[in-house]
Amino acid sequence: MPTVKIELLIGKDRQTLIKIRDFVMDSVVEILQLPADDRNIRLIEYQPELFQMKPPYEILIEISLFTGRTKETKRKLFQTIVDRLESNLLIEKKKVFIVLNEQPSENWGVRGGIPADEVDLGFKVKI
Repeated sequence: MPTVKIELLIGKDRQTLIKIRDFVMDSVVEILQLPADDRNIRLIEYQPELFQMKPPYEILIEISLFTGRTKETKRKLFQTIVDRLESNLLIEKKKVFIVLNEQPSENWGVRGGIPADEVDLGFKVKI
């Protein structure tokens, strides 16, 4: 159920953008042990005057998720994302900035406005 937002400068071809999206989301699904169809992702491109990152960063990935994953799971998630982007698309690891926004599940309204802590999510959070 995490939501993922990828932000970068405009200029990459459509196929590369789709691969970036898929490599990031596949990493999230795998490492967080989510159902295969649990994909909530946006990729946003900006004109140069509307996107600034301190060098060497060029891609910002924000992942909002429920609180509860261990530091080791988070570390594995970070490494899996940057490893896949580098090995498959030649995007240098040091150019990727990843931020996790952790929130209690009670702060998420799902399945018609029900707090997420009141529904069976179909996956474990404490991994």
